[in-house]
Amino acid sequence: MELIGTLATIASLIVTGLGFPAQIIKNYRRRDCVGLAPSLVYSAVCSYTLWTLYGWTKPDWFLVVAQTPGCIFGFVLLFQLFYYREKSAASG
Repeated sequence: MELIGTLATIASLIVTGLGFPAQIIKNYRRRDCVGLAPSLVYSAVCSYTLWTLYGWTKPDWFLVVAQTPGCIFGFVLLFQLFYYREKSAASG
């Protein structure tokens, strides 16, 4: 069982460690979030946050380790959505 938990944690860290940071960097360089669906960001933040909290309450360290980066990166993306939207509205 620990093997499956370890493999699932590694897979989750790879997905969140590659995909989210690449999008965050892309948004930062362009100074906008064009093409990024807000519903995707909202659902990711909700999902990763709830799974992280659930992992803490168990305590299930596989869940905590696997979901916390997604939670953090999700909130960064959420911040970018609001920050760049406000910036666009102010300049346009």
